[in-house]
Amino acid sequence: MSKIIEKDPPARTLIFGIRAIGYNFSTAAADIIDNSISAKATKISIYSESTGKVPYFCFLDNGRGMNADELENAMLLGSDRKNKPDSLEELGRFGLGLKTASLSQCREFIVVSKKAGSLCAIAFDLDLIEKSNKWQLVILNFDEIKTLPLVDKLNDYKTGTLVIWEKFDKLEGLAKNFEDTFRSAVADVKKHVEFVFHRFYNEIDFRFNEKKIDKRDPFLLDSVGRQQTGRTSEIIIDGEKIIIIPYSLPFANLITTEERALLGNPKSIYDEQGFYLYRNKRLICWGSWLHMGIKSELNKLARIKVDIPSTLDQMWMLDVKKSSAKIPDKIKDQIKASVEDSVLRSKKTTKFPGIKEQSIINKVWNRINEHEGNVRYSINRENPLITTLFDLIGENEYKLLQTLLSQLECYIPKYSMQNDNADSINIVNTGDDIEEDRLIDELVDFISLIPDDQKQAKLEQLLRIESYQKLLYRKLELIKKVLG
Repeated sequence: MSKIIEKDPPARTLIFGIRAIGYNFSTAAADIIDNSISAKATKISIYSESTGKVPYFCFLDNGRGMNADELENAMLLGSDRKNKPDSLEELGRFGLGLKTASLSQCREFIVVSKKAGSLCAIAFDLDLIEKSNKWQLVILNFDEIKTLPLVDKLNDYKTGTLVIWEKFDKLEGLAKNFEDTFRSAVADVKKHVEFVFHRFYNEIDFRFNEKKIDKRDPFLLDSVGRQQTGRTSEIIIDGEKIIIIPYSLPFANLITTEERALLGNPKSIYDEQGFYLYRNKRLICWGSWLHMGIKSELNKLARIKVDIPSTLDQMWMLDVKKSSAKIPDKIKDQIKASVEDSVLRSKKTTKFPGIKEQSIINKVWNRINEHEGNVRYSINRENPLITTLFDLIGENEYKLLQTLLSQLECYIPKYSMQNDNADSINIVNTGDDIEEDRLIDELVDFISLIPDDQKQAKLEQLLRIESYQKLLYRKLELIKKVLG
């Protein structure tokens, strides 16, 4: 008969593997918030301090809280989850998130919880574990608990939990200036939380240093008449329901400042196309076609929402970080119809204005195909801004302006742009981020130089320039402004 032995893994070695699972600061923070939502919290506050003697990053919620035994179980790697069945509210998965997420970012984290009127706290300190090479936890006494940051705020709740991160060795190792790097990481967490938990916005009061987070909507559901929603599909697997809804955003150049804010002010709408996969309403991954399509300019408005229950985690190959997944082969054909619906709507919306753009002459740049595979870009001299400027200046100024335009054409920094694209560096001067109010002010100032009897006709011309097309829907407002 084979001999069976029991061996505990060496703590010092295993801890390095746990810290290298692949979290970043934002995905780690999201995992902690999952626990707060699973604990039925209605308020989740995040606090950060980078300038104090001991910098910290804290999560405070008013959820169910834990007693000493429950907290001790929660601090174990692979904690016992037999009393936590999968449900529409449960966002945990392996009983690892609290530990793996926290340790990926700091060398010490402390959990303080309040239940039935009493506080308990346990610290997970890597310095202690590495020194002893044993899985040792530190149970804090009442006097030690009183000295912890934000404990007074936890005491204001009937029940709740406070998670404290300290000793940010990874950030410190990478940072030229720790405070700047820490603040940047916190800002990224806020954006990530706003997006990943946007469907909880009306249910849970999320706050960062007491300030409520901003609302996000990747599908622009309130943009009725401009945003398009396709047919809802349901797929049943093993008695569990997957819900799929295809969407298409409004034409990119006509998306308003308010709508861009709801989208999270993305650097590029193009990069955000594809599937938006949710597990129990929590956004898992987005901005990818998950091998069901390819990113393209014509597909850039397509968004497909997929809701899956936690009971199908294994089928979707959901990872520990809950940040990636794979569409099961057995349902790809059923999902394909929703992909085609969203993509078709995106192509129609994108292509029609695209054709219209090609037929007008008021572009900033012209692309001219020359022989033997050469292409030349020239500034459009028929652009109304330029023709009007030609009319308003003298002969010497006209020659100087022509020389300047020629210089701009000859010295396009094409090699620098190619290198930036190759290095995945985002080139921000695309015009997409210019606020509408700034464009309106430009138009009003420009039209003020035009004779009164030509103002409206000139405005009509200017609204056909690609840089001002996004203002077309505000045409009546603009007419009132320029005509007084």
